[in-house]
Amino acid sequence: DSRCEMSYKCRCTRKGPKIRYKDVQKLEIKPKHPFCREKMIFVTMENVKRFKGQEYCLHPKLQSTKNLVKWFRIWKDKHRY
Repeated sequence: DSRCEMSYKCRCTRKGPKIRYKDVQKLEIKPKHPFCREKMIFVTMENVKRFKGQEYCLHPKLQSTKNLVKWFRIWKDKHRY
């Protein structure tokens, strides 16, 4: 059943590595989809030794994710050229 497969894909991890906003290269917030109850937040990491450009999907309701999004936006606005 493809619908079951799609709903599995939309789930973001509740726990992941500790991510600092300065190590994030790109942050994407994807809107809710018909098969997904919550928006999805993807971060692509800088090419630092610990992460090497990996992408993570973060759970949008976690306080740590909310803080990361907030501080990443503030930091990016200050470092815009």
